[in-house]
Amino acid sequence: MNEKTFVNPPVRKNELVEVDVTALAFGGRGVARVENYVMFVEGGLPSERVKARITRTKPNYAEAVVEEILTPSPHRVIPPCPLFGKCGGCKLLHLDYVAQCQQKEKQIAEVFMHLAGVTLPELRPIVPSPEQWGYRNKMEMAFGASCEGKLAVGFHTPGDFRTVLDVPSCLLQPTAFDEIVKFLRVKLEALRSSSPEQYAPYNPVAHRGFWRHLVMRHSRATGEVLVAILTNDGDWPTVPQLAQEFLARFPQCQGFTWGINRGVSDVARMEEKRFEIGRGWIEERLGERTYRISTFSFFQTNSCGARLLYDAVKEFSELTGKERVLDAYCGTGSIGIYLADLAKEVVGVELVREAVWDARYNAQRNGLTNCTFLAGEMRDVLPTLGHTVGARFDRVIVDPPRGGMDKRSLKLLIGIGAPLLIYVSCNPATLARDAATLVAAGYIPECAQPVDLFPHTPHVECIIKFRKRCPS
Repeated sequence: MNEKTFVNPPVRKNELVEVDVTALAFGGRGVARVENYVMFVEGGLPSERVKARITRTKPNYAEAVVEEILTPSPHRVIPPCPLFGKCGGCKLLHLDYVAQCQQKEKQIAEVFMHLAGVTLPELRPIVPSPEQWGYRNKMEMAFGASCEGKLAVGFHTPGDFRTVLDVPSCLLQPTAFDEIVKFLRVKLEALRSSSPEQYAPYNPVAHRGFWRHLVMRHSRATGEVLVAILTNDGDWPTVPQLAQEFLARFPQCQGFTWGINRGVSDVARMEEKRFEIGRGWIEERLGERTYRISTFSFFQTNSCGARLLYDAVKEFSELTGKERVLDAYCGTGSIGIYLADLAKEVVGVELVREAVWDARYNAQRNGLTNCTFLAGEMRDVLPTLGHTVGARFDRVIVDPPRGGMDKRSLKLLIGIGAPLLIYVSCNPATLARDAATLVAAGYIPECAQPVDLFPHTPHVECIIKFRKRCPS
């Protein structure tokens, strides 16, 4: 978006201004203007008039927070969570769900026009999530120190990675997760109290402390769960006793893992497994398919919504049974396996080895003999396909991480020259960026299908079908 640059912005930090919110920006903030100067207003909704306090000014925009709502939006609702505004997760909890979907659909079209310079020929109506509450099958929480100095289990406060907001319960997760967090908060706090130096929560500034992350997975099909606790390097001699007590308290838990994360970034990543009890995986169902999912493997976080997403991918792929399909960033093989019975062959590529093992098992579990899954970096594996499985593919399906694709991997996928490329993304901004590259390389976007897998948050999945332009 090319906005006018102001040498002297018409507003100052801490100033209270009265503005009309006219739109919702990607990320959940309201958009307002003062003398054509853009303001992003935290807490503001379209069609509202508000008093907002300026928190930051830049030459081409300002940031502000709502202090008083003068004229509320007809779509404003009372947030059902007491932590709304403190926790940065559910940015849209004050907007009714129908309006949330409408805003996300509108944002996708605008992001493409502004970032990619591409007008989508067909933007289908957004598919809403079948469930609005308790839909998340995976949660990652951080450990920190509460105001009273006790162990907090929850999420980083918005704009401050140093502090963790203690979250007693979350409306987006299964109730079983609430009970698990409650149990572990008590047990781990007792350890911290007994040995404050040894069992202090991790400090992301000093890079010291022990407790780092709690990872939980849930199967909607079976009710089974997995739990992993990630810590900094150190000793935890009583973990076997805690794990046994935990499994007795939560018999639906199929695996309890203690892992080490020595990295400085705030990513829930396990570098080393120190302890595990149980089988370490659960099963989920999407349509007629059954999937094994390990603790750290990628799988769509909304199981009911994922089926609708994959149905759209299947439709866009136009499979007749004769096509070879490349499933890039395949995770546990969920997309490729979902449509494998309509393809001649499916080849998946994924970085996480644990996910590739799951994918291979999942193909066998579903009786599929036409699926091959390879482990490695996309930019390293793609050049070798001609020597391993063959380089010709009729369909390419891409479902990359939130950051999109690196330039080399995207160039290699374009070089395959598949007649159809289906791009699945949870980040419209990076999808638009990569779409511009695809268009420049001769791929024409034909149709886009948004699917809301993340109610009450600004995030949305979008699928775009690209068809390779025929040589003239």
